[in-house]
Amino acid sequence: MILDLNGRITTTVHKICVTNYTKDMFLSISSSGLRWTDNFNLASCFDSEQEVNEFTERPYVQEFIGDVLEQYVWTDTRQSIYENI
Repeated sequence: MILDLNGRITTTVHKICVTNYTKDMFLSISSSGLRWTDNFNLASCFDSEQEVNEFTERPYVQEFIGDVLEQYVWTDTRQSIYENI
């Protein structure tokens, strides 16, 4: 969500990113590989639930995530994509 100077929403970016369970770390893909970052602007985002599922099911991603409880959140609201199901 992007706000104008008066605090009104001017545009919405409705994509999905992977966070840890507390939503303070975001999965990022960089030239050096996967990493967790606290900078939301560096989060890797996906266009659909299917796309993010296919990515996170890859063996190297599962190995990187390990025991971290992850969730998928909308970039514009940071709410879980499953909260309203």
